[in-house]
Amino acid sequence: MSRSYRKIRPTVSMVYSVTEVQALYDVCRNTVSNWVSNGLKPSDNTLPQLFRGAELKRFHAAYTARKQQPLRFGEFKCLKCGYPGFPDVNSVTLIADGNRATKAYATCCNCSGRVLKLLGATECDKVKECIETNTSLAQIDEEKGQPSARVGKDTASQDMEWFPTNDRIIHDWQAYAGRYDPKTVQAHLISIRDFERFLGGQSFEKVRPKDAGAYRDHLVKIRERAKADGGLSNSTVRHRASHLASFFRWLRGQSGYRRLSAGIPDYFALPRSTSAQPLEKGKRPFPSMQDAWHMVELMPDQTLVQRRDRSMVAFAFISGLRAGALTSLRLKHLNPQGQTVVQDARDMRAKNGKSYRARWFPRTDQFQTVFLAWLQELEKLGFQDQDALFPEIKDLVRQRQGSPPVATLSSSRTLQAAFARASKPLGMNYSPHSARHALKALGARVCRTQEERKAWSMNLGHADEAITERHYGKMSAARSRAIVEALSSDEVFTEEEKEIIIDYHEGRFARGSDAYRTARRLADKREKARGDDNVIE
Repeated sequence: MSRSYRKIRPTVSMVYSVTEVQALYDVCRNTVSNWVSNGLKPSDNTLPQLFRGAELKRFHAAYTARKQQPLRFGEFKCLKCGYPGFPDVNSVTLIADGNRATKAYATCCNCSGRVLKLLGATECDKVKECIETNTSLAQIDEEKGQPSARVGKDTASQDMEWFPTNDRIIHDWQAYAGRYDPKTVQAHLISIRDFERFLGGQSFEKVRPKDAGAYRDHLVKIRERAKADGGLSNSTVRHRASHLASFFRWLRGQSGYRRLSAGIPDYFALPRSTSAQPLEKGKRPFPSMQDAWHMVELMPDQTLVQRRDRSMVAFAFISGLRAGALTSLRLKHLNPQGQTVVQDARDMRAKNGKSYRARWFPRTDQFQTVFLAWLQELEKLGFQDQDALFPEIKDLVRQRQGSPPVATLSSSRTLQAAFARASKPLGMNYSPHSARHALKALGARVCRTQEERKAWSMNLGHADEAITERHYGKMSAARSRAIVEALSSDEVFTEEEKEIIIDYHEGRFARGSDAYRTARRLADKREKARGDDNVIE
């Protein structure tokens, strides 16, 4: 078990096969078997084995903590990987050294390295007995009445809420849900696991409509609680109900679950009251483009890392890309001359696997100056098309000819931290997604026709303009009231009314006609609004 495992974070709600565990930790099958021997608990006793993500996380945390404790009888500590364990008894070799302690050599069960331990007389006798009887060395410590050698027997793990009954069908669902974005899969799993806990671990094949109805009522109740008391937002409650309805529609088509009532998905439907919105709903704050430039302008730029972070924030307001896509960009995705960027779902973290080409948004010239300066720096460092646009700190060095492509950021945390630092001087804490809201608000001001608004929406990656209007740059109630008040004044005229006024002054209406009288009233109204009737010639 190498130290790099600390950076590996299995999803707690997911279920992993042995092959998937191997891929996740980059280990061989024998290593996974040794982990099981040392306390990793499979979901059940059926083959092929499956492992809950929460159990993988618990096991490695417990195994890391085990390094700080004294070695037990029969346990060896590997100097190569640093972790204690019970090696295969068939790999143990004993070498007596006169009156001194006996030396025991063995093979590490985790990294296959060579381990050595000096054995006292009592422990040596126990090890010899295990060798002669081909018994696991883990039995030595247990025979003394000590706590089990298995890591999984610690007190904390005994109190864990453990419902393995549905892990196999959930693993099957994960294969079906592979078409979704990983974040979407995780959101569905959270909902499924919450329903499982609500049922106390009951098998899904025994779920009845009244169980779904009871959970629906449970969601309605926790929606009414304060967040401090474990309450959930309206949006979260609606998504959980939707996720479970979708899951059970899929479940009814699986072998062993076809007897489930066809009405179960309908029982997750929430009352209409849960869709009602409060009169004044708080909006997510987002900066104006002026504030956004103020953020970028104030960001420090003394070091390469600072200039990388500054250009990341700037490019968010240039491109409107989501955080996942922006932080997985490579130089090949850019066309600075054509001022375009490609979101390629084949090798980027793109939401819903969507690919599209976007033009840099207008009115972002100041941001573009910062970003283009960053591109010049990367060029001087020898970065090529396949290299990351925003690399890790360790990769911000001059690149050698023929070196492997520079990897992109593994997550969007760096961008989130950069936005937090940039918005702090403004007394705010804007997220990377606020850039998309700011660009939508900019579009609302500069777009004059329906066609322009449609194009602006498509440049944000939305096929439907309604999505842009529904979710981005929402108008506040105060702004709405101000606009309506302005529209009620005598100074506001529609385009059609303006055309009529022009035609009146150019004498295009017959005197005495209804059209002439209407046009004259509009012209008088305009003159009054402008104060023209008080001007002395």
